[in-house]
Amino acid sequence: MKNKVIGGSIVFYWFVVACLVLSSGCAGNVMKTTEKGLFHVGLGSKGQLLKEGRNEVEIHITDEKNMDVEGAKIEITPFMPEHGHGSRWPPTVTEKGKGLYRAVIPLTMSGHWELKIRIHKGQIEDGTVFDYPNVTG
Repeated sequence: MKNKVIGGSIVFYWFVVACLVLSSGCAGNVMKTTEKGLFHVGLGSKGQLLKEGRNEVEIHITDEKNMDVEGAKIEITPFMPEHGHGSRWPPTVTEKGKGLYRAVIPLTMSGHWELKIRIHKGQIEDGTVFDYPNVTG
């Protein structure tokens, strides 16, 4: 069990280091802890994290013990708070394993967007909101 914790932490550590060293390839990396503190959510992409149009985003989810979260249901809701609407097309999320998920998030216009992320794992549910005040095309 201890090796799994260390292994997951090492993978995430090297992911962050690689993104810092190769910042042009991971310019959009951000991380947040969910509202109840049950999960840590890291978002990353090649280049700008969010832009108008189709966005491919890598999501890394760990629990409060930094263990990779596998088999979770991830819901992503893009929302424009000033306009009171979301995107026309729903995002898709595919699990890749070891706490990694791939999302395709279509954003229909430039402006202020929020990504509301809900994580369901068994009977546990928690979420967070990532704020992007100036998404451009």
